[in-house]
Amino acid sequence: MTKLVNGQLTPNKFGFTMPASNPPIDRPPYHFRNIESMTITYETPTEAAAALLPEGLMLPEKTSLAQVTFNKFHFSTVGCYNEAIFGINCFWEGEPVVYYDTILVDNEVGLITGREPYGFAKLFGNITFERENNLIVATAERPAGKRLVTGVVRPRDVIEPGPSVPAVALKVIPSPEEGAPPEVCELVMLRTIKNVVQGSDGQYEAFTGPGNISFDSESVINPCFRLPVLRTVRASWGYYNFTLPYGKILKRYTPTVAAVTNFNGELEPSA
Repeated sequence: MTKLVNGQLTPNKFGFTMPASNPPIDRPPYHFRNIESMTITYETPTEAAAALLPEGLMLPEKTSLAQVTFNKFHFSTVGCYNEAIFGINCFWEGEPVVYYDTILVDNEVGLITGREPYGFAKLFGNITFERENNLIVATAERPAGKRLVTGVVRPRDVIEPGPSVPAVALKVIPSPEEGAPPEVCELVMLRTIKNVVQGSDGQYEAFTGPGNISFDSESVINPCFRLPVLRTVRASWGYYNFTLPYGKILKRYTPTVAAVTNFNGELEPSA
């Protein structure tokens, strides 16, 4: 009988994430520098926002605020990439937070960094930044050629920096066993350490001005259009530095068997 040799990769040698023998990232913090960022905040019906919001997060009664943020990471310790974030402004125990429903990203390490430690729902997409005259335009597609959203800002007025609003994500990790509920089902908060870049003249490189967001086509694969725009509240653009530290688990849900997506992209509870 052939003698068997036990594996030598013991738990104390497991990397921070998979592959455990050669992880693409190590433990937080993760540092980002000279990020070009555009955010459009708009009013949307609370009924529409509540349909996407996990239990425990709260909204105003009639209308709520949603936002789309486009980021261009010129440098970070997890790579250079672009992303588009679809968020809902809400409250956790009275504190303002932003729930990130979906994030599109064009770099696998950027996807892993947000999705695996923190639970940010990242998917691959195509994100662009362009300039035309005094306008800055950002777009997101998924799949390529299927334009989902366009943001436009005409930067005009300097923004004085304010405190960062914590980000919240719903982290769900399914079980490999048939009929079993998710192995992880929890609400996670991340308090990003964020600063506006200052130019050589001491001025902050962040601006607000006229702008808007438009959802260019409906897609049951990425149903961001289900948060319709009632009116634009704020449009901003600028350069930022920030750091992602460890997050905090706000709530652990009692998991049930996962719902199933129907032909209209809507979730239906399993029988």
